[in-house]
Amino acid sequence: MKRSKKLQLAIMGTAPFVITGCGDSSREALVYKDAASCIKDGVISESVCRFEYNKAWQNHLMAAPKYNSGSDCQQDFGSSCQQLASGEYIPTMEGFMLAAEPGSGRSSFTVIPLYLGSGGFFRTGNYDKVGSSYKQGKVIVDKKATAKPSLKSTTMKRGGFGSRSAARGSWGG
Repeated sequence: MKRSKKLQLAIMGTAPFVITGCGDSSREALVYKDAASCIKDGVISESVCRFEYNKAWQNHLMAAPKYNSGSDCQQDFGSSCQQLASGEYIPTMEGFMLAAEPGSGRSSFTVIPLYLGSGGFFRTGNYDKVGSSYKQGKVIVDKKATAKPSLKSTTMKRGGFGSRSAARGSWGG
């Protein structure tokens, strides 16, 4: 075998290790529409599914992106927006994501409420795409999408001519 062939094979043999090393930005998570779909999947117990869904709902009320107008909310999250007593609009929680804490072996989770964004994709409150609403259960997501949700104490404001939403003030804790 020629030396160039051996070198080429050696390089190809190390490619999986290089690719794996670059894959540190992704993480496994569980995505469900509701507690019932989590229970049906059978990966975690019924009581944990219900507990984590309730925790996601509580996080949703504190961490959902807030908008001054319904049309701004709908531009990001479609028709599934609701108005709060304060007059602000937030997207409706359409699912939740469970990301196991590193080293916990699925006994401790970061729980993140999910919203239905454009194209039928689940999105976090920070608009990170986490997968299709049609695929539930185990998914691979970007690590930044599994960060604990921050409290949203500001409202989203639209710029003009196709710009993405921007926040006024700081994002808080």
